[in-house]
Amino acid sequence: MFGEFAEREPDFLQRFAALPKHGRKRRYLAHTKEELYPGSPHLANNAYEVVPGWWVDPHASKAGIERRIKMACEVAGVDYGKDLIIDLGQTEDSSYTV
Repeated sequence: MFGEFAEREPDFLQRFAALPKHGRKRRYLAHTKEELYPGSPHLANNAYEVVPGWWVDPHASKAGIERRIKMACEVAGVDYGKDLIIDLGQTEDSSYTV
């Protein structure tokens, strides 16, 4: 979703990154891999470069993925559940990779 919204709106990633709250301990989007994992630099290899110069943490629970998508929709002015409907699956596994 980050890549799709960034294609539509060149300042989307900057606006999302400027949100005061991301996760409890980590940011969802950052300019460097290291910014995603404060205090855990060994996890930086897990980061995914969504567009040059912008990194996301691709590992999250289904709830975490949905939370990130909802935040991205809000920043992009997209009505989640109406303008954008995503099926995250109905499996018992609570861990997914974005």
